[in-house]
Amino acid sequence: MQLTMTLPRREYVSQGAIPQEVRSLTEQDVTAVGRLYFESYPPGTVEDEMEAIADISAALNGEYGIFLPDQNLVYEHDNEIVGCIMVVDSPPWDDVAEQIFVIDLFVHPDHRGEGIGRTLLSTALERVPYDRIIGLRVESENSAAIALYTSIGFTQAN
Repeated sequence: MQLTMTLPRREYVSQGAIPQEVRSLTEQDVTAVGRLYFESYPPGTVEDEMEAIADISAALNGEYGIFLPDQNLVYEHDNEIVGCIMVVDSPPWDDVAEQIFVIDLFVHPDHRGEGIGRTLLSTALERVPYDRIIGLRVESENSAAIALYTSIGFTQAN
């Protein structure tokens, strides 16, 4: 089961300077990010690497809402992308259509627990217009992700 969580922008407190490991996601990153997406989720989330790459490309092309270049970020470690956050405006789902929406946040399994997800989320949030509500969905069994989102100020939507 998925939970929808929201964060009123006015409740977010800036975490400071943007880390040098973080940069904007570009079209040139689609293959690497698609592979990372495939490696980061449990089996069956996407069928194969090609489907994962196509899904990342679809997000960049606006199929899940208006692509926001400043909020779509990757985290690099030793010149390899090990984390990614994807954020859109006006996603196609009725219950969150008026929000800035985190459609994905994923970190390579070998780099989990290093603060990469928090860094990506914090950096993306700092770039969201002040008056916007930010939403996301998370699997109810994903206690680590729920703990991260709650620690930043997200609450379960009604």
